[in-house]
Amino acid sequence: MVCLLDSLTRDVDGGENKGCRTMALTLWLFLATEVLGASSEVRQFFLQQASGQDCQTLQLGESWIFHFLIDCHLECTRRYSENCQSVVFNSQTGNCTPGSIAFGPIEKVTTSIPETGSSDKLYYVRQPIPPCNTSNNFALYDVCGTSACLYLSAPDADSYSHARTTCSQMNSRLFVGNTMAKYSLFLYICDEYLRDGMETYLGLQDIDSEGNFVWENGEPLSPEQNQYIWNTDEPNDGAGAGSEDCVEWPKAFGLNDEQCHDHNHYICERCQEC
Repeated sequence: MVCLLDSLTRDVDGGENKGCRTMALTLWLFLATEVLGASSEVRQFFLQQASGQDCQTLQLGESWIFHFLIDCHLECTRRYSENCQSVVFNSQTGNCTPGSIAFGPIEKVTTSIPETGSSDKLYYVRQPIPPCNTSNNFALYDVCGTSACLYLSAPDADSYSHARTTCSQMNSRLFVGNTMAKYSLFLYICDEYLRDGMETYLGLQDIDSEGNFVWENGEPLSPEQNQYIWNTDEPNDGAGAGSEDCVEWPKAFGLNDEQCHDHNHYICERCQEC
């Protein structure tokens, strides 16, 4: 235990401590797996290295130097608590950069790390896998460590209301992308599975109060998300008179506000609160 605490709290470079470091890392990963494994499946690792540019992350603050990945991540969580969802680490230089929630490539984000062509590696936190009742063609989807139990519509909905009702009848709700990680999962699914010329509803609307967009769980759109999830010049209520109250993915980078009677794809999400 003394060895474990010493290894987790101090940056040790001495050769005689490397065995202690290895044991500490192994035990830490085991404990993290036990905690995160309380859901329907067990994650094998707490930190997962991203491959290529599949995942990106927003830089939370300045970089620092640590010799080990475990120290890099522990310092990130100490400084940024639950907002530390990933780190970018270079094992050769020891450069450690704290990151927010990992997400798929988003062209408009200029503070994403690691930079293209960099030798740094991104390690994201694998989140607990939610239970997934696969009846009614629901399935578990995962990207950059974030998972959700989802139904991808077929056929399409006649309207936002129709999509909302259909999800409710299947003990689910329209997809709520209320965190960067979940919104990134939505973008990934639309890009990978729904590229057939049809827009896609998600559970975001300003039906009750014009200009105040809220998710289907009642949570308001955060200022941070409001800054980057929209397509260029959106939301703009293009049809006028406050008639564009529902939100869709329009086969582009960001979201678009649109009239609620459009025939669109939609994504339902199983959740404990539904």
